[in-house]
Amino acid sequence: MPNNTVKIAISLPKQEYQFLEKFRQRLGISRSAMIDKAVCFWLKCQQEEEFVKKYEDSYRKKPENVSEIMAREKAGMEVLSKEEGWI
Repeated sequence: MPNNTVKIAISLPKQEYQFLEKFRQRLGISRSAMIDKAVCFWLKCQQEEEFVKKYEDSYRKKPENVSEIMAREKAGMEVLSKEEGWI
């Protein structure tokens, strides 16, 4: 086992374990690789949720005003008008 890994034991409901076993066998990966992928995916989702929450909290503190919205809309329309077939 590489030095940068830690061995753990987990308990899963039998039905979830059986599903994971079938799925990982179909993918041809080890249990450790399957759990590693799941944990990495979950951590990424948690980070994204945290980022969105921080963004929303910041927006609530200082929302865009009408002139900022209109300026962005105008800039978007200018870009799209240069693209063939948009406007």
